[in-house]
Amino acid sequence: MRCFLVTFVLLTACASTTPSLTTAPPFDKTAFLAPEGQAAVVFIQNDKQDRKAVFTVFESDMRCVAKLRGREVQVLPVEPAPYIFYILGYDNTRRIEIYPEAGRTYFVRLHSVQKAVVAAIEITLVRRATQAHRQVRSWLEGARVSNAKDNAECYGMPLDERKNRTQRRLNEANGDWKNADDVTRDRYMLIESDGLTQADIELF
Repeated sequence: MRCFLVTFVLLTACASTTPSLTTAPPFDKTAFLAPEGQAAVVFIQNDKQDRKAVFTVFESDMRCVAKLRGREVQVLPVEPAPYIFYILGYDNTRRIEIYPEAGRTYFVRLHSVQKAVVAAIEITLVRRATQAHRQVRSWLEGARVSNAKDNAECYGMPLDERKNRTQRRLNEANGDWKNADDVTRDRYMLIESDGLTQADIELF
């Protein structure tokens, strides 16, 4: 009987010091709120099959904006003005357009699709009240979150390749955009009302 009591006490003590699986840190929604007078663009890289891939976001001046690897999220504060971003991954480059409005946050998921025997970049732009909107919290959960402007190896820097190679990427992405139909271009464009408001984010 005494041994049973000792065992029970020890098990109880161990249980009280073991963290509960239901007591994970609360989801930090504030990291995704747009700064005062600005908008925010959130780039998400979270697919397990892309854990060794690097996705690079750059602008037409051929300077890096964000670079993501593994399960990572980078938040880019932007002025409320039109933006064209180019996203490089798996040696493919895609062009997207965003027309941000102050006070809103725009989410862009970077992942891949399998084409023949190779992987190719895919981009999912999150619009309010869509399936992607309903999934975005799960994409963000557990990821490393940082401000894109704090990434010294990327932000404002030329891409780590020959300048003419980057120019060729721009030309190819712009050519694909020009030759695409309206439905395809719309798929890779976010307008002002597509951005999530603070109230939307509080519902995560």
